[in-house]
Amino acid sequence: MPVIKRLSFAHLLLAVLVLSFIIGFAVFVLDGAVTNKGTTGAIKAEYAEIMHAEKLRCLAYGTYATIPTLRHEGLLSFNPIYNSVVYLPGPHCGTVVVGSPAYQAPSG
Repeated sequence: MPVIKRLSFAHLLLAVLVLSFIIGFAVFVLDGAVTNKGTTGAIKAEYAEIMHAEKLRCLAYGTYATIPTLRHEGLLSFNPIYNSVVYLPGPHCGTVVVGSPAYQAPSG
């Protein structure tokens, strides 16, 4: 008990504050607050909408298309922010590559 008697109320309050800060920060990090979950979710949702539009285009016209064509035909109602589309003509509907430049590895 001699150590507790030497500690003042300010020291105890400081220790509680430091401990609560450490616990709060750990919960913040473990909860995923420092990750990019919102952006990743937006990229995935946008990708799903683009692929849905491309599949409808393939069924209707027999080919995939670029974003401007999908928008012009009313198959896509927004201009993608995170994903881009590369369309390559070919057999069946051709080939379409949808991806996010934000998550591509840097070249070099």
